[in-house]
Amino acid sequence: MSNKFHYGESLQKNEKLKMVEPQNQNLPSIIYAEVSVRSQSGDSLLKTSEIITSKNVERFYSEPQLVNATAEKLRAEGFNVFSEGPISITIAAPPEVYERVFQTTIITQEIPIIKGGLYPTKATFLSVPNAEISGLIDASGSSLTNLIEGVAINEPVYNTASVTPPKPNYWHLNVPDDICQGINAHRLHDQGITGSGVKVVMVDTGWYRHPFFESHGYQGKVVLDGGAVNPELDENGHGTGESANLFAIAPNVELTMVKAKSKKSALVNSVGAFKKAVSLNPDIISCSWGDDQRDPPLSAFAKVMSAIVSDAVNRGIIVVFSAGNGGWSFPGQHPDVISAGGVYMSSDGKLEASDYASGFRSRIFPQRTVPDVCGLVGRLPRATYIMLPVQPGSLMDVTRGARNIGYPYGDETLPKDGWAVFSGTSAAAPQLAGICALMKQVYPQISPQQARDFLKKTARDIFTGKSSLSTGGNQANVGVDLATGSGLADAFQAIMMAAKASGKTILNSTQLAQQQPEKFLVTNQIQTKEIIMDCKLGKYYEEILWALDKALQNVEGVEGEYQLVISQANLISRTPAMKAAYRLRMLLEPVLLLPKDPEDKPPKDKEEHNNLYQCLKSGVSAAEGLLSMKQYQETALNGLVKIIDYLNASWWELKDKSDLQSRAIKALGEISNTNNINSRLIPKTILDGGKCYWERDGQGNFYEICED
Repeated sequence: MSNKFHYGESLQKNEKLKMVEPQNQNLPSIIYAEVSVRSQSGDSLLKTSEIITSKNVERFYSEPQLVNATAEKLRAEGFNVFSEGPISITIAAPPEVYERVFQTTIITQEIPIIKGGLYPTKATFLSVPNAEISGLIDASGSSLTNLIEGVAINEPVYNTASVTPPKPNYWHLNVPDDICQGINAHRLHDQGITGSGVKVVMVDTGWYRHPFFESHGYQGKVVLDGGAVNPELDENGHGTGESANLFAIAPNVELTMVKAKSKKSALVNSVGAFKKAVSLNPDIISCSWGDDQRDPPLSAFAKVMSAIVSDAVNRGIIVVFSAGNGGWSFPGQHPDVISAGGVYMSSDGKLEASDYASGFRSRIFPQRTVPDVCGLVGRLPRATYIMLPVQPGSLMDVTRGARNIGYPYGDETLPKDGWAVFSGTSAAAPQLAGICALMKQVYPQISPQQARDFLKKTARDIFTGKSSLSTGGNQANVGVDLATGSGLADAFQAIMMAAKASGKTILNSTQLAQQQPEKFLVTNQIQTKEIIMDCKLGKYYEEILWALDKALQNVEGVEGEYQLVISQANLISRTPAMKAAYRLRMLLEPVLLLPKDPEDKPPKDKEEHNNLYQCLKSGVSAAEGLLSMKQYQETALNGLVKIIDYLNASWWELKDKSDLQSRAIKALGEISNTNNINSRLIPKTILDGGKCYWERDGQGNFYEICED
């Protein structure tokens, strides 16, 4: 489009909303809404059944001149206009103004929702009688009918965290160190990758300049959304606390907090606040809130919000939303956003899906699964997990610091000390936004789609635990799943991928080799965990752990319940004997990789037959060597069993196999006499005399046939 909009506040500073007591005492004194101006294409934003994304959102843009004319008409009718844009106009007025202009009646509806904390409750939504979709005011019959297609009444949306604060006697994480190291960002900070120059906007309850921020040099500013007041305060505390998660990952970002108009824990003008965030032209927008949208159709509010989000991504802005805490979060399930789920890290370093966080397959957006990737999140009942700074005496500080509420429902701190312990996917969203800021620093041209792709491709796979029962209690498995998406975000690996895409080299082998032995430290008042790695293996550390962890998944009786900790003392040079054993095992590897059933894939020709014979011959020699060295004996056993199985195949010529088979049987006889071998893997009969060969029955068991 040649004519670009810039979302901005058009309400004059000296203008104030007139508070008038509504005739219906259940109605709020001021109602916020979004006006949908008729589009250039003629397509209706509020009535379309099409899913709106960044790929088609421009079809719903309105002509700037028509938007301006509509705004003037709305002012003349008594509405306060807060912002104008190509998608909608944000307005506010007492209920009677809406009823007069649109010749209708505003009514209340009590709708079941799930608030932060997983507590089912009800919230008051506004609509009109006989609305085509929930919250939609029909403009036909009004003086605005030629200008607008309808009005979407704003719905209350809630932050998605439980609230709870210093030195409590239970396992928790501290900012910034524990979050930084848990997400693997500390190595990047040492190299100057801190989010410098990247603009991040958070839409939340405000930002209080806490002494904690001052001591760490964290900088931020506040912009008021229409209807919000007191930019120096965060009466709720949620926005302040969640910003600490962002700073833990990206300490030098340029943070702007859009303080949204709120009532208790609900944002009442979230669309307008998000539009304000877009108007600031940031690199990233992080939102730790959402509505519970389980089934289609979308409400009028959700349709407008969907289009506004798509417009932001279409402009190149990376948008991160929390996936929800037991609810079907919207816009967290929108296909254009990065949806942040939850992984819990216990005191021993074990990672599992958080049962507090949502995980589901969207019923609104086809093929959309939630979450994309995860941050660090606590568990049921209240996700009391991350110690965060809040405004002293704020709602979160007071309610969760009550002295009669113990852990895990409270945080066991003083009610006005300026600290609270909470998390939920509200914490995960700014953690992921912080990683995106680091990627943006090393790769300024990164697109929203690339940012999400890099996060998913580099995440640490989580294969234990379940997501919230409220969204199906999905099990974490190897690979992508509905519990954790692609897994726990890994800042270091994501930035390496972003740097590679940009053609930059952030850390080379020389730099890593010169670093001192690195310490990974997870701290709190309960326990200290420390891992020291050899500096020469530093650049391979993550891959080593990954390979070991992956191998443990296939060990009977272990299956992911244990981890192998590598310390500097463990990393020693191989002896000549171990080097020889390693080479012998490598020779045996091709045998172990042969197809399970030799009858399925016999050799195609003589050459293939000879190659297979040489492979089996090398395998027998390797197994004999391993047995004599008493190294990798179980591996040698498995190899011998497979070799004998192949030699007994019906297609094999006797002259090729007799000598090799006798050697394999003899070696198997030797291994059967060793006490430290799993005897269940050894065929039941091994004869020392006579000419014997093995056959296998229909159940896969071996039996011997001997010729005297």
